[in-house]
Amino acid sequence: MISPQEIWNRIKTILKNELDQDVFESYFESINEVYKEQNNTIYLITDSLFTKTRIQNTYLPRMNSLLSEFYSEPHYFSLLAKEEIEKDRISNKREINFSHSNPSGLNPNYTFSTFVVGDSNRLAHRYALLTAEQLAGVANPVYMFGDVGLGKTHLMQSIGNYILETKPDKKVLYVRTQDFVEDYVKAGKDSGYDEFSKKFDNIDVLLVDDVQFLESKKQCQIEFFKIFERLTGDKKLIVLTSDRKASELKDIMARLTSRFEWGISLDINKPNKEHRINIIKSKLKQEMKDPEIFSEDIIDYIATVCENNIRELEGALKRVLFYCEAFEEDFTLENAKEALKNIVSSQETIVSAAPSHDLRKMLDIVGAYFKIDQDELLSNSRKKEIVYARQLCWYIMRTKYDLTFKKIGDIFNGKDHSTVMHGYQVFEEDYKTSEDTKKNVENILRKMGKNPDKI
Repeated sequence: MISPQEIWNRIKTILKNELDQDVFESYFESINEVYKEQNNTIYLITDSLFTKTRIQNTYLPRMNSLLSEFYSEPHYFSLLAKEEIEKDRISNKREINFSHSNPSGLNPNYTFSTFVVGDSNRLAHRYALLTAEQLAGVANPVYMFGDVGLGKTHLMQSIGNYILETKPDKKVLYVRTQDFVEDYVKAGKDSGYDEFSKKFDNIDVLLVDDVQFLESKKQCQIEFFKIFERLTGDKKLIVLTSDRKASELKDIMARLTSRFEWGISLDINKPNKEHRINIIKSKLKQEMKDPEIFSEDIIDYIATVCENNIRELEGALKRVLFYCEAFEEDFTLENAKEALKNIVSSQETIVSAAPSHDLRKMLDIVGAYFKIDQDELLSNSRKKEIVYARQLCWYIMRTKYDLTFKKIGDIFNGKDHSTVMHGYQVFEEDYKTSEDTKKNVENILRKMGKNPDKI
């Protein structure tokens, strides 16, 4: 297997060919050795904090995009300045504290520089930047809400990455609520709740994603309330995301939702077409050496057919890029339409199936929950995790919306009704016997704002 050092050598050569000579010599020429590989992260040493900041703000997304070509699972570059390492050595530490440079869960690609601002998120972006600059001095907590795939996680993690970059002495922790719940339950069986609670000691910034997953979990809510009180009492920053307003959360104790509203609530809405076009152009700059070969009519087409959320938009763009590169086709409007024809036809079928908004939202939620692109969900892939997620969709469509097997098959790229019926029956049996499967269905339904007891 190719080593991280060899991977960096190859990526460095690519960057040398892509960048202007003075840019490469100023920022990359001196980065020769991989410092360390840990937790799917490859650490590189820059000659100064200025160089580190410059690379992070401008070139890191491209570096991580190139890195993804060498691994089957996500890997990232993280940068450390020489003075940071020297500071640690002077303090007699045996090695640098990697949790400060890249806290568990934070994606280094999620920065303010890679977040595309438009009318739908301008206020949220502005306030998130102020929060990152002033920490809890503006408002606390910050509560961001909106539908799936609109950039809440990106904006939240941008706050964390900005703080780590500008205030490296601060301790930042990013937590998905699903993981919080699972770890809490596990702690009750293993190490005990005291050990669980200690994870949140000495935290300066706590980022909690998808807080709506606390619904109906009373003991977890009580523990979260204690952590919330402790941190806010110490004037530590808390940022929360949710798929709806705090006042619309169900089965969460009032003293907790009222605290969610203590600070400021920021809504993020669907991007308009101009915003979607800008998002595509920004993504192209990260993904392609020469984004100009991707014509305006292709960009306009993708922005027109993918209007629901950013995740869907980026998935469609990746599909067009992959299609043209895999079949060595030119980037033309005709080829873009061919690449997206199954997705577009499925969306048209969804529109004819009431309530279409709910079905679109369900596909978005299931894709995000299992980290699967919507085109994979609708595809014929036989990967175990994709088949499972697909059958979960069928189960909800059948039990919650009473769609026929034929209609479900039409939505999933014309699958035969007998195939859908068999998949539904397999999943139904699994739902009856597996607590994990039942929990997955309940989590998806709650995220959709549906009552899981009425299924």
